[in-house]
This record gives sequence, structure tokens and C-alpha cells, in this order.
Amino acid sequence: MCCILLSSCNNLKTGNKNVPITQIEWDNITERVTLEAIKLPTLCNIENMAASDSFILLENRLMEPCFVLWDRVNSEKFFSFGEEGNGPEDFLPTAMLVQSTEKNNFRIWNGNSIRKYQYKGDSLTFDTQKLDCPYVGFYQRFFAINDTLYCGYKASPHETEIHLLNINTGKSYDSITVNEGYFDNKIMPYDLTFQVQQDKLVVGRIRFNQIEVYQIDREKNKFNSLFTINYKGDSPENPITDGACYMKSINTDNNFFYMLNQDTEHPGEETYLDIFTWEGKPVKRLQLDALYLDGVLLNNMLYLKKYTDDDNLYMLPLNLLQIL
Repeated sequence: MCCILLSSCNNLKTGNKNVPITQIEWDNITERVTLEAIKLPTLCNIENMAASDSFILLENRLMEPCFVLWDRVNSEKFFSFGEEGNGPEDFLPTAMLVQSTEKNNFRIWNGNSIRKYQYKGDSLTFDTQKLDCPYVGFYQRFFAINDTLYCGYKASPHETEIHLLNINTGKSYDSITVNEGYFDNKIMPYDLTFQVQQDKLVVGRIRFNQIEVYQIDREKNKFNSLFTINYKGDSPENPITDGACYMKSINTDNNFFYMLNQDTEHPGEETYLDIFTWEGKPVKRLQLDALYLDGVLLNNMLYLKKYTDDDNLYMLPLNLLQIL
């Protein structure tokens, strides 16, 4: 069990606009931690995770049922649902969880529609939102800001972008992408990861070490750059291969954002959780006890999935961490 105290702030604030952070002394703020295993309630090959109220949502790949809704208040309670097929309640093979911060419900994208599920007691029902523009291929992840305004990560062999879009019409209002010409004569894949917290968007550029924070202007439908963290000096044109930061996932709350990554000269050997304030200040690096691929934050508890599939998630209680 780790012991760490969170300094709190009531409002979500960010640092000075476009002021880059280029130096971080990680050695002074690094701490080793050991996570506690918790057994999954049912057999599940986890492809993706999300959180809603007291539940963890698990996307189950190569197995059916397609999704598992797991109650963390009563860990023996769970719903397994969904089959692939062409029926009215079936899922397409490309169906995926939609991230959001909604209460008492969650969403699943299913090609030309989005299902909005509601759970109460032991029942699970859904309404269907038909889309005017079906999304075929390349979109890897969605975050619902409201019923129509979404952030979406789109990746193809020669295009990778995070869009602010109207999910119903498919219209993209703004996007975060790479420099023009990046893909010319390059074979290295370029991946992004992102998370939304209220009106803030955190972006991690996975193949080189850069974190960017934006404000989401919902009136003008645009991204406004706030600050950039790049403490190794690499770039899309000159990526660092030794000691690069291979970011895996981002979680957020009102006080901090949490970057799961492998910042090591030997990728594949260690995983870190880097913790930043919304002003961009690095306050803690946790050196984890194993290799972890993904995580989801629920009620001050971070639940992590290992690289190697097993029958567990692994818990890290963030409210017990002393972050000064």
C-alpha cells in the first residue's frame, strides 16, 4: 500500500498559454509503488475500459458477451451483454465504448448509431441515437462532451488527428494533427492518446515525448492551446528512440492529469505514472511494479490492466498518495 497526500484545489486552472515546459527533475519526485490485484468478476479479454458512477465498463474482444459492466460498490454485481451480428440489438465488430462523464448512463458507438444505456437496480436499458453520417473505419476512440459534440481520435496509415466534431453530421470543427508532410517517406507509425476533463483536452503524442493541453471552446467549437510539455527535445521530425516516452493512456480529475507511460532507455521493462497539475507542473512520478497497458480512474482509485492478460485488474489508491 502506498502512502501519498493529495494537495487539492477547487477550480480547474491551467498554466500560462503556450509556455513550454522543457526540464523535469524526475529523480527528486519518483516513488516506487506496488499495486493490489483484484479478480475480474467474469472471464474477459479487455480491449478497452471506461468508468461511469460506481461502475467500470470493460470492452471484451474476441469473446462474447461483448461488454461487461462491473459494480465496484458491490464487486460481485456485474452485467454481461451484447453479441456480434446483424440483429436489432447486436453489435458490429467495430463497436466500442464512448468515454464520457455522464451519470447513471454510458454510450456505445455502433457504426451508424450510438446506444445510450441506462442502469437502475438490476435492469439495463438503452435508447438509440441514429447518426446521419456513418463512421466507417479509422476512428479509434470517442469522448462525448454532450449529445452532439464529441472529441474523436482518427488514425489511418497517412493521417492521424484528434477532431472536435458533430457526431450526428460528421462535420469536423477543429483538429489537432501533425505537420504537413510528416508522412512523406516515413514508415514510423504516429499515434495519439487523449482525455477530456470539463473544458480541457490533454493530448499525448505517443511516438515522441510531448504532452499538450488545450481549452475546448464550446461556443466557437475550437481548440485553444494552453501549454506544452516536452522535456527531451524530440519532435515528429527528430524522434528519440532511446529514452522515449511511450505514452499509453491518460486519466484526469479536477486537480491533476495522470500519464501512464514507459519513459525508459529499455521500453518494455518499466511503467510509470506521471502526475501533473493543471498548470503543467510535474508533482510525482510513480514507478509501478509491473508492465501496465491501460487504466481507468474511478472515485480516486486507478484500475490498471497489465500487458499480459490475466484474470485481474490492479488497484492504485490515489487518495492515499502524498503529492505536495
